[in-house]
Amino acid sequence: MNTIENIKNRRSTKKFKSENISDEIIFELIDCGRRASFGGPPKKKCQVSEFIIITDQKIKYALALEYEDRQFIKDAPIIIACCANTKNDPEYMEWDISVSLSIENILLAANELSLGGCIITAFTKHKKHTKDREKLIKILKIPDHIYLMALITIGYRDVNEEIPEKELRDFEEIVHTDTYGRKYNESRKKSN
Repeated sequence: MNTIENIKNRRSTKKFKSENISDEIIFELIDCGRRASFGGPPKKKCQVSEFIIITDQKIKYALALEYEDRQFIKDAPIIIACCANTKNDPEYMEWDISVSLSIENILLAANELSLGGCIITAFTKHKKHTKDREKLIKILKIPDHIYLMALITIGYRDVNEEIPEKELRDFEEIVHTDTYGRKYNESRKKSN
């Protein structure tokens, strides 16, 4: 599958086979995550993404919390907690961007390897869910200088899962030319 096809066809998977994932495949996913773009010069200190590989069933159950829409994570063969090490480059505060790029690389690599995956919030911006975030951090024994960004479930897809087609906004709704609000198509017509 080529890169564009992979991007356009990837869907979030929430039903997995119980089949284990080899360490070799897990390493490949993490290797793709660590190769994502990150802010600053191409130096180790600027690479803030770090990962916790979770296979322990008790920890998976705890991470599901009490939310009905999170219970599927109990059945994922692995969960990857995606974090930022804030000590690596303390002046760089855009951890969420760097870690998000790592997450996308992992999800695309999983899709390429015929695995399914789904990103799950770690309540980074949800003020109503501060206590839930604290629970996740406590469960994973995350120190203060490590910032939990998200969880990713990974596993072989259950072929019986019906995955709805994504609803996408129209091109004209999301693309502007030169300044916000100037529609792309209108500016193209004027320049021709």
